[in-house]
Amino acid sequence: MKFEDKIDLYSDEGKLLAEKVPIEALHPYRNPYMKEIYLTLKRTAIVDLGKLQGMLRDGRTGWSTTVGQDEIKMPWYGLDLDLVEDSEEIAEELKKMLQLKEGDDTNIISLEGGSLLVVQLPLEVLRLSADYSPAFTQVSVALGQIIAKKYGLDNPLDRPYRFGMLKNCLHGRYPQYVGPNPGNPVAPLMKVPSILEGMGTGYKSFMINHVVALGNNRTLHAVALATIFEQGAQFEMGNAIGWYERYQLLGSAFQGFNANNLVLDMVKENARGTAYDVVLTLMERALADGVIEEPPRKYPFVQPSGYKLYQLKDYAMWNAYGVAALLAAVIVNSGAMRAAQNTSAVLGSWNDFIAFEGGGLPDPDAGRVMGTGLGFGFYTHGLYGGAGPGAFTMDHVIVRHTSGFLTPCIVAGMCLDAGSQIFRPNVTSGLYYTLAEELPIFQNPLEKLAEAAESIKGEI
Repeated sequence: MKFEDKIDLYSDEGKLLAEKVPIEALHPYRNPYMKEIYLTLKRTAIVDLGKLQGMLRDGRTGWSTTVGQDEIKMPWYGLDLDLVEDSEEIAEELKKMLQLKEGDDTNIISLEGGSLLVVQLPLEVLRLSADYSPAFTQVSVALGQIIAKKYGLDNPLDRPYRFGMLKNCLHGRYPQYVGPNPGNPVAPLMKVPSILEGMGTGYKSFMINHVVALGNNRTLHAVALATIFEQGAQFEMGNAIGWYERYQLLGSAFQGFNANNLVLDMVKENARGTAYDVVLTLMERALADGVIEEPPRKYPFVQPSGYKLYQLKDYAMWNAYGVAALLAAVIVNSGAMRAAQNTSAVLGSWNDFIAFEGGGLPDPDAGRVMGTGLGFGFYTHGLYGGAGPGAFTMDHVIVRHTSGFLTPCIVAGMCLDAGSQIFRPNVTSGLYYTLAEELPIFQNPLEKLAEAAESIKGEI
């Protein structure tokens, strides 16, 4: 065992799920549930046949922004194809074309009367691929061939523009542009690799509202999923290697997975309190648990006024307590307000409270949360005139600068929002609510994570 730390895992109702779990059992590359999540993200694509049918009918393609999906229309090139009506046949052909061998783990789920197809490629394809591009490229090309053949578009001498229209509806301006249209009718769950914000950021390329929807607005469930996505990216980017591994494992366990019931305890204790009260609870709990200690009773450790400069024994554990308290503060504030717009105020300002109460103890993520939170506050309140916190992707240039401990807090705020936002999850992420119902892997993540950790703790 690399680290001596062991924790207890609790549900979002305070039920003990697993005892004395080594933190290494929560490593993204060792925990079986986390590994299954990552493979699901890589092998899954969504085919919106209803949208594709409408695009082909209207000659609508080639837009460059999500809100500009009607900016290019060429109905004189339109094709009236009954894709939704024929979805069962299309799905059968698609499965035959994508599978490596008959009876393998290729899977296609039809939803909403055939309007949507959830396509899952064989794991062997992803194992051998350089990245997860096949979730877009193979699905899109196969679908194009099936449609062309079925509806007689495959004769290049007969109105050749029809093939071009089909290609553009499936691929957008790619390869003239770095990726397909935003909101493309064929899309992997994550951003296509060619438009990622940097190496290793794929797992955190989700819109925050999508994560809320996958968690079905259940706060600590959505937070757990956000943490799994974020920490998968942190490890892939190299941010959790060597010196930083314990730091990341502890932080994700206490903030994202309710280790030792710390988050829930802090929320309950301050249910009628303020974000500042959470800091006081943090100090009391950290002292009681031996994470920090009283300073020597002499100057300069105790100032003439009686102000104490507390001593730090274990920085990684202190950070884990700090990011858990940060999440609790967001939950207390957003829960009282029933709105997410205050999330950035907590993320940007709450960290100062720790410095005031702790005599200069480091704030969460060594200042990264505070710095990112201040920028997030500006972009959600100032420059954009109130852009919704949930509309940001987790890899957005504004929110991506922490070690994975900021966006779970935003997810929590959006879970507790009572509909105050223009960009609400039920507006931006309806498909992901459907996925949460149809794909059991996204249901009850805390329980499944704990069960998986329990299954491997013996070998660790």
